[in-house]
Amino acid sequence: MLGGAHRGRSIGGQVSESEYADIEANGDSVQQFARDLGRLRLQADNPTLARLQAETGISRTVLSEAFNGAKLPTARTVDGIVRACGEDPGPWLDRRDTLATRRETSNVETTAPRASTTGISRRAAVLLAAGTFLAGVAGSAVTTTLVVSNALAAGPGSPQITVETGEDPAATACVEDARVATGDTRADNSLLEIVWSDKCQAGWGRVTRYDGLAQGNTVTIAIYPETSPDGPSRQEATEHDVQGAYTTLVVRPSPDTLLCAEGSFTVDGERIDLGDPLCI
Repeated sequence: MLGGAHRGRSIGGQVSESEYADIEANGDSVQQFARDLGRLRLQADNPTLARLQAETGISRTVLSEAFNGAKLPTARTVDGIVRACGEDPGPWLDRRDTLATRRETSNVETTAPRASTTGISRRAAVLLAAGTFLAGVAGSAVTTTLVVSNALAAGPGSPQITVETGEDPAATACVEDARVATGDTRADNSLLEIVWSDKCQAGWGRVTRYDGLAQGNTVTIAIYPETSPDGPSRQEATEHDVQGAYTTLVVRPSPDTLLCAEGSFTVDGERIDLGDPLCI
């Protein structure tokens, strides 16, 4: 069990019988279940995915899917997460089984749902419609290795598509081969990502929040060469009243230069920083 976990029920903690009845009456969902798992994680001092993986033996990719609501997690995944966070898995497993039965009865597919563009900025919606990546899918270590290796092999002087730093990727052909190069779950179950295009030898940052508090708040995402965090190549975007946002392109200046992304969002006007930069 992870140290620092709090006993008892606060927001997202152990589900009592009365609260479980309220959830049933109001209509539960996979997304709500994921949000509550995220709150439970925060209550247990917000362990990283790497720490949860070491504690439970469950891969970071599977853990990320459980927290972002991409699909209903297995009973084993739920049991591992809840036990690691210091709570009784019984009510959580009952709730999970109820959701599974409901989905089977209604013939809803159990694979990841099509990404919704509701609450996402217009530019992000264009990229999602292009099918280049799904909301809430963090790249695994294998994906990161493949994308970065291909990028370096192609070389900064030999892009197949010529673009410039500062261009909107949605207005270029970069979206055709775009992949999530790396991603990590951050504060309040938010997701910080870098998307990479081999053909363009360029990347852009993306941030998505899953706390349901987009209205009246902002999300901010920035990407830059590691060698010049505040230089002219830094690209930054702030969007209001949306779930997610992404930056314009940064063309990698050399094979040895890392691209780094950082993000933040606001809650009732208070800025929540998403921690250390994510780099590829």
